[in-house]
Amino acid sequence: MMGKKRENPARLMQKLSSRLRHFFKDERAVSAVEFALLLPVMILIYAGVADVSRGVDANRKINRVASVVGDLVSRQISVFPAQLDDIFMIGASIMLPSAQSPEIKISFLRVERIQNSANFRVTLEWSRKTRGFDDKRGMGPTEVPENLRREAMNYIRVETQYTYRPLLSVVLPSIDMGEVYFVSPRYSDIIPCSACR
Repeated sequence: MMGKKRENPARLMQKLSSRLRHFFKDERAVSAVEFALLLPVMILIYAGVADVSRGVDANRKINRVASVVGDLVSRQISVFPAQLDDIFMIGASIMLPSAQSPEIKISFLRVERIQNSANFRVTLEWSRKTRGFDDKRGMGPTEVPENLRREAMNYIRVETQYTYRPLLSVVLPSIDMGEVYFVSPRYSDIIPCSACR
């Protein structure tokens, strides 16, 4: 019985070396490997661009909510809490198709001259907000920018708050957005609100 013929170790090393050279010169699967390496990076870039686009759109809509709500309230002669709640719903519909609604606060402020003085004071007549509105993130009850304190006037202040949650929320943090909008009443100096605090 004949045994297997053993190959010469030098010949074996030469074959192995030849195959390794052939393997490293073979470029048939280079594109597939490069694609596999770049795919996660391309997905992250795509998701990042989509997140930036959605974030800019959400910020634009938050600004629009504040102006629309302010405009609707400014056209009233008097309001009731139920009317303001309806206006909140109209404002929330601007954010569609987002599943999250913005938080809104409407305040009616009076800027009055202090007697025998060149100074003005601001008083809060009434205010109404949605349930989740965070007063810590909002303005103070009688806070008005300095340029609106120069003459006796009444203002409707609308504050909006929204927390944007990116698609890549595992990597990126949520972003708090908000807008403050001031508008004067259109048809009367004062817009009373029955049962508003």
